[in-house]
Amino acid sequence: MTGRPLPDMAGAQRRWEAWFDAFTRIRDAWPVRVEALCPDGDGGRLHITYTGSSESRIGFATLWCDVARDGIFLPRVGIPEGAEMLAFDATPEERAAVMPEIRLIPTDPYDG
Repeated sequence: MTGRPLPDMAGAQRRWEAWFDAFTRIRDAWPVRVEALCPDGDGGRLHITYTGSSESRIGFATLWCDVARDGIFLPRVGIPEGAEMLAFDATPEERAAVMPEIRLIPTDPYDG
């Protein structure tokens, strides 16, 4: 059989779940700010950028590593009261001021 090798689905799923677990630890500790290391083991620190509605505190979150600039996107999350948040209509310049360009880790290994 020729063609592309199949992705390591179990490894890809474990990677995404490790990132999601890190997001959960950071979110659940709020308002205490916890230092979370990148699950990929590169020594980087994790950061969350929330984007949403200031009225409903519902939006999306991006968790990203400041070294490799990999991360995950969570499409519908509650944003903790007092957490910094970009508005849905934030400009590209406003986004760039708080988050660099990142590579998203796919939830489905076949999407990567």
